[in-house]
Amino acid sequence: MKRLINLSAHRLSSIIFLVLIILTVSFSGITAQEKQAVTGKLIDIKSNLFVPYANVALIKASDNNPVSGSISDENGVFTIRSVPMGNFRLYISVIGYKPVIQDLVITGTDILDAGIIFLQDTAIIIKETIIVGERVKAKSETGKTTFFVTKKMLDASLTGTDILKLIPGVQIDLMQNISVEGNRSIRILVDGKERDGSFISQINPGQIDKVEIISKPITTLDGDITGAINIILKKERNSGISGQVYAEIPTSGSQMLLGPAYSLDYGYNKLNLYTSYKGELTYLDIHEKTVRKQYGNRDLEINSNQYVNQKNWSHRFNYGFDYFLNTHNQINFYAFYNPFSRELDGNADLQTSDAPGSYWKAKKEDTDRNESSFYSLYYKHDFEREGSSLTYEISNYNMKGENSTEYIPVENDHVKVKRVNAVKPKKNEVSIKIDYVSSISKKVDFGTGVKARYRLLQDRNIHDFAYTEEIFAAYGTIGYKQAKYDINMGGRIEKTFSMLENNFNNTDLHFFPQINLKHIITSRQNIQLSYSHSIVRPDIYQLNPYISIDDPYTVRKGNPFLNSELHRSLFLEHSVQFKGNYLTSRLFYKNVSDAMDNLTFINDSNAFESQVNNLGNMQQYGLQLLGSLKLGIITFNPYFKIFCLYTNGNALAKQHNITDRHNLAFDGGLSTIISFRHELSLSMVFQYASPNNTIQGNSFSSALYFLSLEKTFKQRIKVGFVSAIPFTKSFTYQGSEINGTDFYSKYEGNVNVKHPFCWFKLSYQFTSGKNRDHINRATEEINNIPKKGF
Repeated sequence: MKRLINLSAHRLSSIIFLVLIILTVSFSGITAQEKQAVTGKLIDIKSNLFVPYANVALIKASDNNPVSGSISDENGVFTIRSVPMGNFRLYISVIGYKPVIQDLVITGTDILDAGIIFLQDTAIIIKETIIVGERVKAKSETGKTTFFVTKKMLDASLTGTDILKLIPGVQIDLMQNISVEGNRSIRILVDGKERDGSFISQINPGQIDKVEIISKPITTLDGDITGAINIILKKERNSGISGQVYAEIPTSGSQMLLGPAYSLDYGYNKLNLYTSYKGELTYLDIHEKTVRKQYGNRDLEINSNQYVNQKNWSHRFNYGFDYFLNTHNQINFYAFYNPFSRELDGNADLQTSDAPGSYWKAKKEDTDRNESSFYSLYYKHDFEREGSSLTYEISNYNMKGENSTEYIPVENDHVKVKRVNAVKPKKNEVSIKIDYVSSISKKVDFGTGVKARYRLLQDRNIHDFAYTEEIFAAYGTIGYKQAKYDINMGGRIEKTFSMLENNFNNTDLHFFPQINLKHIITSRQNIQLSYSHSIVRPDIYQLNPYISIDDPYTVRKGNPFLNSELHRSLFLEHSVQFKGNYLTSRLFYKNVSDAMDNLTFINDSNAFESQVNNLGNMQQYGLQLLGSLKLGIITFNPYFKIFCLYTNGNALAKQHNITDRHNLAFDGGLSTIISFRHELSLSMVFQYASPNNTIQGNSFSSALYFLSLEKTFKQRIKVGFVSAIPFTKSFTYQGSEINGTDFYSKYEGNVNVKHPFCWFKLSYQFTSGKNRDHINRATEEINNIPKKGF
């Protein structure tokens, strides 16, 4: 073990030395003189949206003669280059807005940032007809779909998470777990840089310009990522102090789902300091019910229940700084600290159809204390060639916990043994990443990078369980774009060294190819073909061999000999825009080999034993539809997927008499927004997935829906009222069913809804000073701690 750690340290130190050399070379050009230019951004003062394609002229203040000019791009950004020193005026004009004149004094050779310039719209009346422009809702791009944030979406949202709920194909449950088209193996990105779900809830929705949905693997991200949500922010920052405070107020003290948050930024000259907080406070009434039957020499029925209170709390504190050396060099430090706990306390019982004395009852007590931390140092150098940059990041993630569950028998129970399930997980991960991107020409883009990652997984209660993994990756992409075709190809190679102390030492090499071919039929219609590979690696809780006993008939344990899953995906997609609406249809095929799944069987002690195993292959193919449509004052964002799912068990599955199966399944969702006058909006979100086959059984859950009413006051204060699943008394958040040859098992995890889930929301935004630009900083966190209960 020491030899491996020393070897890992040697490898990492070599890479760090290489990074420092490259950094030294990059910094040597920092003091180079910059070209003179004027830049800025145009924003609609009412909708807070970008104003594209506006004319921007630079005029001499002394004689009003024009010097140079530019046109704002689709993000409202304009740049005027090669400007001499002197006094000037910016003259901005665009159809539908009042002209704006702004004085400028250019005294140096650095790029002058004119900041955010707000434009006031005007109605154009032609033969008694008022023409009002509306932003395009979505468009299909190579390998992704971009949804633009509209004023209706802003009116219906108090946080960044609220924005995501209104994007078709994105599902967010009551516990803020995010998935894309039913897939949770995704990355959350902000401006292309890695974040997490809790960070999104701290973002002021007014800062979000658009959301890119990437429903396929990304070459620059780890091979175990099968999709991403990339949130593109408006490019501004504030000198002085700015931020947002967000609060939720429950209507009942017996059940709560609260997510308070705040963000605070301070900018001065070249330095930005920032901090933010995201809380999670949950109190729910949970009923976990299991019905099992054994067939054979004797028929036995077992009914077990757990009536528990779910108590979750989490406090995540983010902090860091941005420092701008100049327009081409940026440094960032980012960190967070997150203590959290997830406990289910209450009573458990079990009843069998056996002889008298078959009743078991116990008090359940959880003790759950965890903390995680993350640190990242990031540097970016932009070259003179537009679109070319070099970035470096070194990061470290740590997590440790103490998790125990005690089942204390009641006095009249014939079983007097107190059962204790206790683990002390520990995880440490260090990564180093270098990326280079360049625009070779107007038609060709190129990118490449390398990454080294080392992680150690341990259970401090089991001295023999120390799992180490080193992953060395190299990747590259190249894109070619012309009038009718857009081609993007790439590949990622990952070499993995994994070792379980005193057991095995493995080396694996994987290649993940990716290709996207897009044909532009018209300016509003295109067709796209995509093919990709990815991998899913087991986490510490699946690998840990610790044996957990919940009751006299239930045994669970992990498997340190798991192999990774390999995924292959192919889809053909057609997209069309019409009258401001967007609709896309997709034919898709997916294949999963070495699928990881719980294998349940009756062991020699007559108990139901479950262990994670690689059980075979799974395939699915089907049709998917999604879009964004407007009908009067109502906006519809539908998502629907129907597919055939086939399972094919391996030799281990056949040993346990698991047969190959297939079923027809569907997954769907719908969000709607109804906009009224005076910045009042009503929204609804609905999502449901039919039961899906796993290799041995199937899984299922209830439909989830939200109703929300939001009102904005003076553009800074927003209030809202939310009701979740208001017309039900019980909600199944997770269920599974197995029909074996010698047994039957059905599990349901239910939330008992004593009162309708309702809460008030309140947010306040504040800002002072001039708008400037934020650094696009990178962070990375991999936290796959399973959540107890709902």
